Amino acid sequence: MGPAEGGRAPSLVTSGGGPARPDRSPVKSTIAAILAVALVGLTVMVTVATGSAVHRQAPEPTLPATAAAVQAALKGIPQNGLALGRDSAHVTIYEYADLICATCAKASSAVVDPVIASFVRSGLARLVLEPISESPRSQQFALGAYAAGAQHAGWDYAELAYLRSTPRSDGPVDSPLALARALGLRLGHWSSSFRRPRWANQIEQAARVALIGGFANFPVFVVSGPPRRVRGRRRFVTILKPPVTLAQLSSAIRSAAKAHHPATAGRAASR
Repeated sequence: MGPAEGGRAPSLVTSGGGPARPDRSPVKSTIAAILAVALVGLTVMVTVATGSAVHRQAPEPTLPATAAAVQAALKGIPQNGLALGRDSAHVTIYEYADLICATCAKASSAVVDPVIASFVRSGLARLVLEPISESPRSQQFALGAYAAGAQHAGWDYAELAYLRSTPRSDGPVDSPLALARALGLRLGHWSSSFRRPRWANQIEQAARVALIGGFANFPVFVVSGPPRRVRGRRRFVTILKPPVTLAQLSSAIRSAAKAHHPATAGRAASR
């Protein structure tokens, strides 16, 4: 496997999943709040025949507004390629996901974003996105995320792709280039990076890991830690296959942190 810009996925040990829990994500709540403010001025007043006024539903957030909200929500968290969080984090979470997958988009809101808010932003864990390509269109967005990662905006790109997806669309309603433009990336640099063979190779390696691990559906989370052996202990590794709940992923992170140091897990559990 080839996690973006550093790190190698560990050997795999599987754990089951459970029904998704509709927890409200702090990150998505932040994004929603920002978008709500942006849309206040877009509400249209319509005068009906009776002379009374009614509010027409505000339009969907625009692509630039959504991009700005995503950037505001992730601001201050280090990004290196498709790794989100500090390199010194005790726990690493590898997420195998398809950027045009509706289930992955739901998990991003219900599971991944609360983990970012509680564990990644605090420095306990880091997230490494491993894009999976299941179609030519999926491949385009995976390459787009890697190209954005070269400008330290890979997770902004992935989050934006999920937010711009609808149940009726095959992934984002926008093109890969449109997402890059909305994020204010240097388009010439993004376009040249998009064509690098190394990204296609890494996507292929992720597909091999998925095949060996028996990942039939996505997203799949591989939680590992500590980054090296501690006092002769074996490295903690677990796999969560869909459907994965926030409680399950949080428990796996705390267990991985405990493998590094019991006091670390205690602080994580108190959050």
